Amino acid sequence: MKRLLHALDPRNATQAWLALLVITVATAGIAVAERGVLPWVGWIIAALVWWKAWLVADHYLEVADAAPVFRRIVVAFISLAPVLLVVTAWMESR
Repeated sequence: MKRLLHALDPRNATQAWLALLVITVATAGIAVAERGVLPWVGWIIAALVWWKAWLVADHYLEVADAAPVFRRIVVAFISLAPVLLVVTAWMESR
């Protein structure tokens, strides 16, 4: 699993921007094509949103080089929207 995550990690800002573009298109495509069809689409969207937020935090905010307190605050903040998307998907599936 670590190898897969390392292989998917962009090496520079251009690759990160391209990854963000691809994830955005994928998220929009999944949301439009599968809306109302599959109950777990919200979970996939939440995972993609978290991945996008992590790419932005890692490559543009350079969270890895930040102080531990700031890093924890950023991780908590970028986890908030995906968690709320999962809760919304769970509430819709009930």
